[in-house]
Amino acid sequence: MTIPQEPPPPPATIGTQPQNASEVNALIGTHLRGFASTKVQTNQDAAWLAVTDLTAAPYWFSAEQEATLKSAVTDLDTALDAVDMTFISRIIGM
Repeated sequence: MTIPQEPPPPPATIGTQPQNASEVNALIGTHLRGFASTKVQTNQDAAWLAVTDLTAAPYWFSAEQEATLKSAVTDLDTALDAVDMTFISRIIGM
């Protein structure tokens, strides 16, 4: 004969709210590492686009399309470069 077990109580909170300092550090660290990675990747894309002719083979973009793409990436790269990375670098351990 088995005795039915009582289910455990529901969690105190729902969602992704951090419960302690370690969870806050992990969450913020993850976001900031992602930001730093995106910043590097955007910089690499901007450097590549600066010397690439997207109107030629194998891309065949129109001049307007090329200008739009390059402008978007260059503007984003400039904005990301303007972010002071002092504290972000300290937090993610760079």
